[in-house]
Amino acid sequence: MSFTVPDGVAWAIVGALSLVLAGRFLLVRETVVDYLVNRLLLCSLFGLLLYRWPEAGPFAGVVELLAIGCVVLSTTYFLGIARVEGPHEEMGRVRRRERRHCSIALASTAVILFAGWSADAKGLPLDFGIGWQGWLLALAIGGPVAVIMALFAMRGLRELRSSRAVEKLVAFGLLAVNLFIWTNQLLSASELMFGRPELGPHLPRIEWIFTVCVAADGLLVTLPLAAALIDAAGLDSASRSCRRLHVLWRDLTEAVPEIVMTPDADSGSDGRLFRMTVEIRDAILHLGPYLPPVYDRLGEGPGEIDRFAHRLALATAARKAGAPPENRRSAEPLGLSARDFDADLRQLRELSRAWVRMRSAVMPAIESARPTLSPPPGTGPAGLK
Repeated sequence: MSFTVPDGVAWAIVGALSLVLAGRFLLVRETVVDYLVNRLLLCSLFGLLLYRWPEAGPFAGVVELLAIGCVVLSTTYFLGIARVEGPHEEMGRVRRRERRHCSIALASTAVILFAGWSADAKGLPLDFGIGWQGWLLALAIGGPVAVIMALFAMRGLRELRSSRAVEKLVAFGLLAVNLFIWTNQLLSASELMFGRPELGPHLPRIEWIFTVCVAADGLLVTLPLAAALIDAAGLDSASRSCRRLHVLWRDLTEAVPEIVMTPDADSGSDGRLFRMTVEIRDAILHLGPYLPPVYDRLGEGPGEIDRFAHRLALATAARKAGAPPENRRSAEPLGLSARDFDADLRQLRELSRAWVRMRSAVMPAIESARPTLSPPPGTGPAGLK
């Protein structure tokens, strides 16, 4: 039996892979691994398009052989990924290795074209095991693919222990693709040596295997793209927390503008959230002397958050109005340690909810003489959901 990929299925994979590749070129390109994965997908897309080339015409056979060369070329990028020494390795070294790996694929493609030309000149069908051309073809395709995927699998197994959950999922998926390729290579070798199992011509099966692997790889690499899209849309956890803290952050930093730090454009949503929590804490420290001397510290009883938010609103209004401090206390009014970031963030989010409710009691004083202060990128009113 032989395998062919229906045009509808192939074009659906081409369309989906094009969208994934466009998204990754825009949003997922920070590390050298991202660079190599994007190049791998680009070569795979080019190979799929060559396989969709019309069969009619004098160059149909050459185009199919070039498509097989793209199969080997895309495989060499797995070797490049396996040899990466770190996510921020010098790009010059990565590109030098890339050129060496691509030269392997180009040499293999030259051998494939030579075998095809020789078989056509002698009137032989081109396939594995048919004449010396068929054996040369099998060596030019199977040799590099088997060695490269074995090296990639060994590197993946070593990295699994130190990987995060999503990275492990991607790694297991790629290892499953590896196993699929090896299984088909063993079946092809068995058919060449012993005639069993009878799977039919080998070259159409290469197209089918390649298409399945490209679809699986494309699906796996959408996970980082989905995370990047969520971050860009402000739907990740850090961005949501920034939006919930925005009103509290805006009012406090307007009252104490000297504590506002210079934003880092490359910090991302996690960096923005960390900066907002630090600035809110600093602002509360500076507003400590302006707190009405009713409660010196935030307790654990019910309603304490609301009462503290009301006192903080009064302190904010007093400082903005230029009133003198009512006490000399400048210690942190909140009771949790900033070393526990998660607990600190939960408390600040509770304070922010209470602040929105309580600030209306002193709204006229807070709104008077409001200065212009730009929020961190992605946390302003335009980003609110």
